[in-house]
Amino acid sequence: MKILLLLSGLLFSGGLFADMDKRCVALYTNGGEHISTIIAECERNNILVLHKIPKWSIPHQISYWCRHDREINYLEIEQDEYLLTCVLYSIRRRS
Repeated sequence: MKILLLLSGLLFSGGLFADMDKRCVALYTNGGEHISTIIAECERNNILVLHKIPKWSIPHQISYWCRHDREINYLEIEQDEYLLTCVLYSIRRRS
C-alpha cells in the first residue's frame, strides 16, 4: 500500500507535466522589448529562442532566463550576434 501511494505521488507531481514542447521566440533589443515579448508570449518551461544577442550579453541573458539544470546552447549567427536556446525558468527574469 505504501508503494502504491509513493508511485501515485510521483506520477501526479507537478514537475512531470512541465510543457517543454512549445517554443517561445524573442528578438533581443537593448531597449528591453524582448522582455515584454517573453512576458506576453511565453510560459515557464517553454523552449526560449532569443535572437541577435551581442556576445557580451550572453552570460547575462542565461542568468536571467535559463534553467541551469537543462541544456543551454548558443550559436554565433553573424559577427558578434548570437542565438540562445534554453529552457525558460520563468517569465519574470531573475534580478
